[in-house]
Amino acid sequence: MGIVGLAIVLEVASRSGLVSSTFLPPFSSVLLKSVTLWSEQTFRQDILATVLAYALGMLIAAAIAVPLGIVFGLSRHVYRAARAVIELWRPIPPVALIPLVLLVLGGGMEMKLVIVVFAAVWPIMFNTLYGVHDVDPLAKEMARSFGTSRFSVVRRIVIPSAAPLIMTGVRIASSIALIVVVTVELIAGGAQGIGAFISRQRAYGDADSYLAVYAATLTAGILGLLINLAIGRIEKRYFGWDSTTRGND
Repeated sequence: MGIVGLAIVLEVASRSGLVSSTFLPPFSSVLLKSVTLWSEQTFRQDILATVLAYALGMLIAAAIAVPLGIVFGLSRHVYRAARAVIELWRPIPPVALIPLVLLVLGGGMEMKLVIVVFAAVWPIMFNTLYGVHDVDPLAKEMARSFGTSRFSVVRRIVIPSAAPLIMTGVRIASSIALIVVVTVELIAGGAQGIGAFISRQRAYGDADSYLAVYAATLTAGILGLLINLAIGRIEKRYFGWDSTTRGND
């Protein structure tokens, strides 16, 4: 209902002349434009480029963050040894890396991946670490008392127990990653991507271009919503028994 109400307010504000329709087109026009844009091959390629950068960035970030989170969670000494480096890098805004990465790698896919991975690693890693810390120590001790190896304890007890929090970290990182991808494309430009499309359209400066900007922005929002719903559905299906994933629809 909130989305419908906002759409009505935007429609009325534009149609009534309270706001110039050049700078705030009617929501119905934006919605129609967002549909018609899908008929353009260039726009579909831009969407695909953004989704590909997001998906690859998330996969690489998870492949880095989950093992690190498990290691840090199992060994306080290792975490303390690496803590200074982590606390040095973690506060850096991902967009602040754009000039440096752009200078080194150029404006291609590699640049987007580096920045997206940097942004997505932290929530996955720390949620993994917290999940490992929350594993019942009695369960681990019982497994060891039966002669289970340390690796088997991690594989059979630690990782399944920490999985709900890891998935929560993935959901948080997912939203951040998509925002960062579009932001990088918007700021740094590049050949393809939703952000690059918005940047190109904004440069034209006419009414139809402004409409295309709003339509692309709406498409990015819908894409983020669909991804979040998909991850929420996975959480509910496979980790619904855990309190950290309940209510994530």
